[in-house]
Amino acid sequence: MSFCPSCGSTEIENHEASGASICVACGVVVEENAIVSSVEFMEGAGGTSSMMGQYVGPNGSKPFNRDRLGRGGGGSYGFSRDSRETTLMNGRRRIQDVASRMRLANHFVDAAHRFFTVAVEKNFVQGRRTTHVVAACLYIACRQEKSQHMLIDFSDALQVNVYTLGTCFLKFRRLLGLKLEIIDPALYIYRFAAHLDLPDEKTNDVALTALRLVGRMKRDWIVAGRRPAGICAAALLIASRAHGFKKQHQDVTKILRVCGMTVHQRVKDFENTPSSNLTLEQFLSIDMETEADPPRFTSNRIREARAKAIQDGNVALLTSGKLDDPRDKTKRAKKWREAVAVSDRQLEMDRLYNQLATDMGDTQNSNGKEKLALTNGGNGDDAGQNEAQSAANAEGQSLPPLPALPPPGDTTNAGTSSTTIVAASKASDANSKASGKKT
Repeated sequence: MSFCPSCGSTEIENHEASGASICVACGVVVEENAIVSSVEFMEGAGGTSSMMGQYVGPNGSKPFNRDRLGRGGGGSYGFSRDSRETTLMNGRRRIQDVASRMRLANHFVDAAHRFFTVAVEKNFVQGRRTTHVVAACLYIACRQEKSQHMLIDFSDALQVNVYTLGTCFLKFRRLLGLKLEIIDPALYIYRFAAHLDLPDEKTNDVALTALRLVGRMKRDWIVAGRRPAGICAAALLIASRAHGFKKQHQDVTKILRVCGMTVHQRVKDFENTPSSNLTLEQFLSIDMETEADPPRFTSNRIREARAKAIQDGNVALLTSGKLDDPRDKTKRAKKWREAVAVSDRQLEMDRLYNQLATDMGDTQNSNGKEKLALTNGGNGDDAGQNEAQSAANAEGQSLPPLPALPPPGDTTNAGTSSTTIVAASKASDANSKASGKKT
């Protein structure tokens, strides 16, 4: 409510014709030359009428301008528009087009248009396709609203490479300094569970089990550092199999568009946790308080034990199989202990390099002899000593081949590393004695 600055009265009378506000008590003009929404027309020569005033757009900061001859620039109402406002209007139209393809609500369009306005003000649209910037703005709005849309969905809708959109999104986020929260894989469970061709009465049960699996993976440090699509695919695969549906890796990879090796690795990481030894009823009713170590932490500990055994020269430990990855139950677990087969081409290249090193040593040796002869002036003893020293240096330039490990069973140089053996044996025994029915 407006009031008079002179007498403080609130009885203000507004005159729409003049656009002024006058205090009734003291007669002071409170406001004048205000912008009015009324439309007035004036009669010109020849009986023609024209509209009075200037049109200002909702996002514009100044009215549309006429050209020097007083004619319009071809825009609406016979007026020309500012280039910035034209860019904003085209951007909003494209945002609405992409949002209609993605079936996004109007509040996503408004939020994305605000981001697009900032992009125009910071000249982020210069040198980039408007479609890429629009997709980045909409994706940021979806991330803030925690919707179920992924960047690859925008890539499919616009037929643009997902890595191109990802690059534009990362640069725009860095420009704005936004700190977006990490996507929770649970957001995609219900969306993709509906595409697994499951019975309607079982889809909800599979989705609830998958949500519980995602929560268990978070406590076991499997989600940290992984993409949410791979976690969601592994959870849906395990949940569908636990409920008796024969689903393969291809059934979830084609829906979530992730690599099959990624899903296999996430399932393998969950199999190495204590929760995988529970039945379905136990898993749904029991909350285990213990947490498993991160998969990468366990792999690094195994690599450190192998490196320590190699440094100590403990051949018996290296060939015994106690340093194999206990999480891998296939033949690949002992592949790191097998001798690498050398091909004929590699042997030929090794002979060629050895011959080249020998020839270079002979050339340096002959040059050294000539220099010694010129320097010492025929001193035989000194020349002989220098010649021997040059020959020794030349021979030292060729790298000797690495010594090969002795075959399994040869414990001639076996060292003693009790701590590593005990730790590795305990890990191997714990994994071999796990006999529960896996989820």
